[in-house]
Amino acid sequence: MARRCSICGRGARVGSSISHADNVSKRKFRINLQRVKVKKGGEAKRILVCTRCLHAGKVSKVK
Repeated sequence: MARRCSICGRGARVGSSISHADNVSKRKFRINLQRVKVKKGGEAKRILVCTRCLHAGKVSKVK
């Protein structure tokens, strides 16, 4: 399963980790994904949704 948001498609971004000695190495900035139960097509499914979509109200949770 890809670590992407099912709604907006956001995924991990790449950046640099810089030490005190100014050494540079690659690192990943992973997004905050939540496993949410959502009503989709008349049935409840669990999908990965980023917190940005949850706060924006693009998804409504099912209890």
